[in-house]
Amino acid sequence: MDDLQRMRKVWEFIFGQSVADDADFFTDLDGDSMAAAALVHHVAEEFGVSLPLFEVFDRPTPAELLAAVREQLSVG
Repeated sequence: MDDLQRMRKVWEFIFGQSVADDADFFTDLDGDSMAAAALVHHVAEEFGVSLPLFEVFDRPTPAELLAAVREQLSVG
């Protein structure tokens, strides 16, 4: 399973539905602050990276959020 599939898996767990790589936006999936907090938590568990909550809103697709994860991994 590649990183994008792993990220989609996290989103699908949070939203309880199939999620596309870059077509499904956080807000289109009825994402709110509680969903954002859950997403950040599960991303940290899956990738070992702690993202600030605002990243979910600034990068509202699985592919974009994965880019934030990769940036954190390259810094850390």
